[in-house]
Amino acid sequence: MKRFFGILTIALLLVGCQREDKSAKLIEEYQALSDRVEQEYEQAATPQVADSLVTAYIEQAFAMQQALPESEAAYFILADLYYLLEPAQKAQAFAVLNIDSLDVHGLKRQYDAFQAEQRTAVGNPLTDFTGVLPNGNEASLIQYSLRAEYMLVDFWASWCGPCRRSMPGLKELYSKHHDRLLILGVSVDKDEQAWLQAVNDLELTWPQIRDNNGEGANAYGIIAIPHTVLIASDGTILAHNPSHEEIESILQ
Repeated sequence: MKRFFGILTIALLLVGCQREDKSAKLIEEYQALSDRVEQEYEQAATPQVADSLVTAYIEQAFAMQQALPESEAAYFILADLYYLLEPAQKAQAFAVLNIDSLDVHGLKRQYDAFQAEQRTAVGNPLTDFTGVLPNGNEASLIQYSLRAEYMLVDFWASWCGPCRRSMPGLKELYSKHHDRLLILGVSVDKDEQAWLQAVNDLELTWPQIRDNNGEGANAYGIIAIPHTVLIASDGTILAHNPSHEEIESILQ
């Protein structure tokens, strides 16, 4: 009997070692893929070529992540790939992992954001949260959703370059459709003065609140800004990060 258990133990160790070897090899293959695509992307002749490279990269990398469930490679690749995946792919990616081990592999924040994304997906009702007004009082998201036919919630920050560059386009959109479309700025700034200064410098005329405790960002799974959410007056979420053309189409 002792000999049987000894043989079984050795067999299990061999299987474990083989799995670790496969995982290490898969990580190497993934890193080689990433390096190659990065070089090709920098040398891409046109934006269309660059986009096709990214699309192919996501497809190949995602297949690698799915190839060896609950391995180090599966966690490693998802941590690197997460922000490029569509919601359905994220669901598949987490499905091959041990959810209880996500924190150890640095994926707990992404998983929490993914769950928030599911709760606030298109077609779902808005998730309310409270922010601080420039005068120091508090206001909730739902209060603003009732003020117009549509509301565009803009998560931004004073220190975010892309956010600041998006403001002229939002101004144009607001000027054209302010009778039907309310824009609500939700700053994730920790520095109150920096936020107020940016609102003044950028001459933002739509309502502003500050998500000073991260309640709003957490509720909507916001881990990158700018991020916009289009909401109907009945509280239904219509779109995440819609283009101005898409907003125009919905308003028509």
